[in-house]
Amino acid sequence: MGLEYIGILIPFAALSIPIVAITLSYKQKAQKNRIKELELQKEILELEIEKQNGKVKLLEEENKKYDKIINDKN
Repeated sequence: MGLEYIGILIPFAALSIPIVAITLSYKQKAQKNRIKELELQKEILELEIEKQNGKVKLLEEENKKYDKIINDKN
């Protein structure tokens, strides 16, 4: 009886190795894709920050212009 189980286990083990390899490969690829996605999101956020900083600078310049106008009138 013990030999029958070994006869069943060997083909099962032989079939499970490629399945495990494929599964691990898929998970690794999914993780790489997720990392790439996060890197792109980071880049988008950095560009948004740069855009907002540009708007802030424009508003500061506009503020200075209006402050000068107000101060010149007084």
